[in-house]
Amino acid sequence: MNNSHNPMQQLLITGASSDIGLAACRYYLKRGFSIVAHFNKGRDALVEIAAASENITLLHIDLSDPENLERAITDNPVLFARTDVLINAAAINEPAPFTKITAGAVLKAMSVNLLPGLILMRTIVPSMLERGWGRIVNLSSIGVKFGGGSSSFTYGLSKHAMEFTPADHKVWAAQNVFVNTLRIGVTDTRFHASDPNKNMDARVSLIPAGRMASPEEIAKSIYWFGSKENTFTTGQITAIAGGE
Repeated sequence: MNNSHNPMQQLLITGASSDIGLAACRYYLKRGFSIVAHFNKGRDALVEIAAASENITLLHIDLSDPENLERAITDNPVLFARTDVLINAAAINEPAPFTKITAGAVLKAMSVNLLPGLILMRTIVPSMLERGWGRIVNLSSIGVKFGGGSSSFTYGLSKHAMEFTPADHKVWAAQNVFVNTLRIGVTDTRFHASDPNKNMDARVSLIPAGRMASPEEIAKSIYWFGSKENTFTTGQITAIAGGE
């Protein structure tokens, strides 16, 4: 069965209430996708988007407990099976110096930033293979390149683990199911406000392009990897980071 016969492709995006998630939702909606937008907090911004389109469904799951996602999959098997494009964007960052991190903080970062992507790939890929088309985009961070930064080790560690793409992706490629990871650079979002000790001027000065990205720029890159425009790229880690 070829996906081109479907009148409207379905996108499932985790972390849709983030600034990058919201920009991606808007970008995909304009290109004719139906969207299942996962959120835990920040529902109001998604409601505004949903009010302007009948093609977006909101999905509330607290990913800090992996069992919540497993229950959602069990309760809505058709919803997940219909996914043509999966974007794993859900993430938390609880800044702390490395010498102050706890086992609980590491486990929480892994539970939210890593495990949902693995569980969703495991769940959704079989249906993609059956249809003969699918795209998965995992969002990592340029911070992985620098050891997670001075106060975001647990976040960087979880994102680094997200880059460990299953070897099966080589088998999936023959069925036109592609998996790629984007290392997202410093972007003008609310995310950086979570660390009050971060000097953003100093951080931006390290970017060869001399500025932060906008969420809309990142959304365009996500779309390219997670759409029919990507015809031959899979298994790659690509930095979208202004030259870092």
